[in-house]
Parts: sequence; C-alpha cells; structure tokens
Amino acid sequence: MKNKGEILASILREYNYCYFFLHNTKEFRVVEKIMNEGFIFENQLPHSTDRVNPNEPIEITYFLFQRKEYGHYTVVIAIPKEIYEKYTELSETFNTGIEEVMTISDPYVGENDELMYVISPGHVMGYFSIKNSEFIFNPAWDRDYDNSLYRKPAKRTIRPDIK
Repeated sequence: MKNKGEILASILREYNYCYFFLHNTKEFRVVEKIMNEGFIFENQLPHSTDRVNPNEPIEITYFLFQRKEYGHYTVVIAIPKEIYEKYTELSETFNTGIEEVMTISDPYVGENDELMYVISPGHVMGYFSIKNSEFIFNPAWDRDYDNSLYRKPAKRTIRPDIK
C-alpha cells in the first residue's frame, strides 16, 4: 500500500512539465480562499512553500510528515517549467526578483514588515487532503497561465521604511 507522499507524487508526476511548491494549512476556508483569490506569500516563495520533485516520492513523504503540524490540507502550486523560466528571464531583464514577476498585484508590507506577494489562482493546481489522500483540482488552475501577459514587473521593490 502506498503512503500519502507516494500517492501525491504519483498524481504530480502526470504534470512533469511543472515545478511544484507545497504549502500546508489547517483550515479548509483558507484552501478555498487560496484557490479562488491566489496564494499570498511573504518575501520569497520558498519562505512559505517547499519545492518538491514528484520523481522523489520520499521527498514529498518527508514534507507531509514535517509539515503536518501546519494542517491537513496541502495546497499545490504548479507552474510550468517553461513559464517559470520566462519569469526568471524577466526578473533578470527588469533587475527585479522573480516574486515581482509572479505577483498579480503590487507588493505591500505585511504584519512582519516584509513584502507580501500574491500568486494567481491560475498557478494553484489544487489541494491534497492528508486525511483521506484525495487530490482536488482547482478549476481556476490554467497550465498556460502566464502572469507576465497581464502585469509588467516593476523594478525591485524596496520597503518604504528603508532608504
């Protein structure tokens, strides 16, 4: 019998053209909000998510084990590699962070005095329930979604309190 990490890895492997970022949360209402409005993250995406490789099910199993205290719902952000590489190139061209390219709105300073960014629901593939090992796809996920077609990145954002 497969463990939960192996189950999730087998689902994600079908989308091997994507990079995957996982985020756990306790409340289903938060999952719904992320799927409908996008994923808000602080400073850099790796501060709020873990990037995983579906070809390494042990890595996903470890993530689910390590992050279980954060909740039973694992939100999956899936960005096609081609689009992610485009975001990387644009961040270099505009001399800005990749977060500036990915965000669907202007960054703002959050409660911890860090810049906050929002990834489009078009990049939120869905969520995995650790309770029943079920994956639910987000109807808003779009494998062709490219934020750079809708928002031109600004130069590197500096917090207003830093001169």
